[in-house]
Amino acid sequence: MPSISSTSKLYRDFKDIDGSAYHTIVRFYESQAEKIAQLEFETYFDILVDYTNALFEIGAYAKHLKEGEKIIRLSIEHNIQFYKGQDIYFKSLFQKAAAHYNLLEYKKAEYILKELIKIAPYNTLPIRFLKKCKSQSRPSYIKTGRAASIGLFFIAALVAAIEVMVINPFAPEKLSFVEHLWIGILGVGIFILITTFFYHRYKMNAEVDDLVRQARTNK
Repeated sequence: MPSISSTSKLYRDFKDIDGSAYHTIVRFYESQAEKIAQLEFETYFDILVDYTNALFEIGAYAKHLKEGEKIIRLSIEHNIQFYKGQDIYFKSLFQKAAAHYNLLEYKKAEYILKELIKIAPYNTLPIRFLKKCKSQSRPSYIKTGRAASIGLFFIAALVAAIEVMVINPFAPEKLSFVEHLWIGILGVGIFILITTFFYHRYKMNAEVDDLVRQARTNK
């Protein structure tokens, strides 16, 4: 174990770093990781919280997830809920969900956010984030709708090309019919695309709202 004086100096050196100098915080921690791990718990936890937050801020999400697990585990083991005026357990879980989201791991993010809503059903932050997360999902009907729309757009473009190259010079009397045909096909494609988009938004919001209502009822 380092002496009290060296421990205090290490802590002071860390705290002398500007709180928004996230890259510097990360470099300091990683260069002194072994010594920091030997500090008394309160000091170690304080530095670990700042380091983990800095990892999140610089976009080192894979590392953040690993260190964030330590924060969650230690906060449970030592019965720490509020730290420096914040619910450290809630914040750590929320950042964990955000890290998974930024790593495109939407299902993992959704699972955590659902748990957060059960814990704090009146907190709108995880509710809004869950809706945003769900909007990134691509259920089969979205894929089918997009494929159908693209197919119809291609057909409309093909008919429009035939109108210009064939109908206009050789059968102008059919020009109006063909023009209405490709416009109609294009309209159907747009309708399908818009309809599936808004249905997905409606379904997504309804699912989250049902979850919130149930969580609030159970509280």
